[in-house]
Amino acid sequence: MHTINKLITTIGITLLLFSSCRSYHVSLTYTPPERGIQGKSDTPKLRVGRINDARDIKGTEIGAIRNEFGVPIKTLHAKRPIAQIAHNAFAYALKARNMSTVKNPKYTLSADIIELWCHQYTTQDAGCRARINIYNTSTKNLIFSKEYSAKHSRQTLKITYWSSVEEVATVVSHTLQEIVDNALDDPDFRRAVR
Repeated sequence: MHTINKLITTIGITLLLFSSCRSYHVSLTYTPPERGIQGKSDTPKLRVGRINDARDIKGTEIGAIRNEFGVPIKTLHAKRPIAQIAHNAFAYALKARNMSTVKNPKYTLSADIIELWCHQYTTQDAGCRARINIYNTSTKNLIFSKEYSAKHSRQTLKITYWSSVEEVATVVSHTLQEIVDNALDDPDFRRAVR
């Protein structure tokens, strides 16, 4: 009888661990860096074209917070599609650099978001990888293509059920922002659009 009670208790705890995962929708934001990034008045103008979500993770899911046993307890989803979030980040970043236009752009920027993920187990981690492509708008010729990647990790004292989904979302936002800034401030990118 004691063995049966112990087995039932173990099964109950296991079911509780595996069935207690909740979904949270978080905002991912882009904030231009504070350093001087304004382009010159003669900087070629671009527009943001198609951004593709090419991740293995489908939909708006970006990752999970796991308990001490490694079981997901909080699943994180972006509030909007990843392609839309990345499109808005690139558009905002180009505008902050005085490099954007909707009228007669000389170049069109497109991107494939290959990775954008996060997780928290013992640390809060996030990664992003994207291929940035620049096309001549009138001829549709590809003039620049390069892959960028970034990873960030942050220690946290909050573990398991007390973990903050907003803190993890901040790490993801920072990682996406680094990709956008590194691409647009890359000397190779700047030479390609001169």
